[in-house]
Amino acid sequence: MRLIGSFDTEKEAYSFYSFLLKEGIQNIYESFTEEKTSAKQYRIWVYDEDDLENAVEWMKRYRENPADPKFQSGDIPMATTPPSPGYTEISESEDLKWQSVPPVRVKTRRFSLTLTNFIIVLCGFLFLWNDFQEAQILKEKGELAVQIAMTPLQQDLLFDYPSSYHYVEQMIDNVPLSSYKEFKELPPDAMAYLKKADEAPSWKGIYEFFVTAKNKGWNAAASVPMFEKISQGQVWRLFTPCLMHRDFLHILFNMVWVWLLAKQVEERMRKFKMCLLILIIGVISNVAQYLVSGPYFLGFSGVIVGLAGFIWVRQKRAPWEGYPLQRGTALFLLFFVIAMFVIEILTFSLQMFSVIQLSPNIANTAHVIGGLVGMLLGRFSFFSRRVS
Repeated sequence: MRLIGSFDTEKEAYSFYSFLLKEGIQNIYESFTEEKTSAKQYRIWVYDEDDLENAVEWMKRYRENPADPKFQSGDIPMATTPPSPGYTEISESEDLKWQSVPPVRVKTRRFSLTLTNFIIVLCGFLFLWNDFQEAQILKEKGELAVQIAMTPLQQDLLFDYPSSYHYVEQMIDNVPLSSYKEFKELPPDAMAYLKKADEAPSWKGIYEFFVTAKNKGWNAAASVPMFEKISQGQVWRLFTPCLMHRDFLHILFNMVWVWLLAKQVEERMRKFKMCLLILIIGVISNVAQYLVSGPYFLGFSGVIVGLAGFIWVRQKRAPWEGYPLQRGTALFLLFFVIAMFVIEILTFSLQMFSVIQLSPNIANTAHVIGGLVGMLLGRFSFFSRRVS
């Protein structure tokens, strides 16, 4: 393996690296710190000795005219594999001497509690904890209570816990539910509690806001309280719905995407910046989802789509950062979001015209807004790849 030269910026190194790959010359580039000036530079290494002469000639032409169209790459090639341990370089002098250089160190670890792993473990723990609490409710109150009641964990971590829900709590405490399996079987006193809960003012989303305004007038719609628990200081609720999941397939689907996408970001970004990135996407997408549908939503998918949007923009603006998100993966997520958005629009239209009352139970607003926020954040150099 031979060193053919270096560049002052990663953009130049990546551009030339990409050009050599298109020419069939296998190569890599790596960063290093110049001893005299302490400036960060980037070396270009060529794998095959037989390609050395061509690569040196191409580098000479590149330095003479880097703006030449032949050096401008429209496609982003996949990064080549790291060099094997123990290789040699040449100097840039006339006699080109062989020299030994330190091997590239590839860290191999069975498992480490990275931020990506921590997210997966935390979501899994909360899912199992909530599942245990649901099992307790099922044992003590019956199947119908599981459908109606919130677990203590949900009460503490969902975006809001409106005061109107206390009527549901009273019904669960005062009416034996173990003998009922459907709402239509409930006795009159239980139905009275549910009616009070439904009629009590609480924010149920923009859909319900317009339905209320249509049926009862704008004053009635505008008087509904919002952000009840958050306004009392429970600010963690702005993000914690991301950590909760509905069922096994829900958490499995989301955690696979976390593993695929969050790991890419963590390999290229300092942890505190990645935490900030996830928090911003999560909070903004959650607030948007609350405004559209009310407080009863959960899942990490808004952040997942945000990370995909972030990676997609970084690929366009800084391809040398090497994010390996495939076009097909991005298109799959885009198709999923569009399909869910169409379903949500159809549902809203049916509700507004009183054709049918139903809810898709899909937090698609979080998907759309999360993706847009991720794309916006991808334009900031603050979230660029870390410098080792």
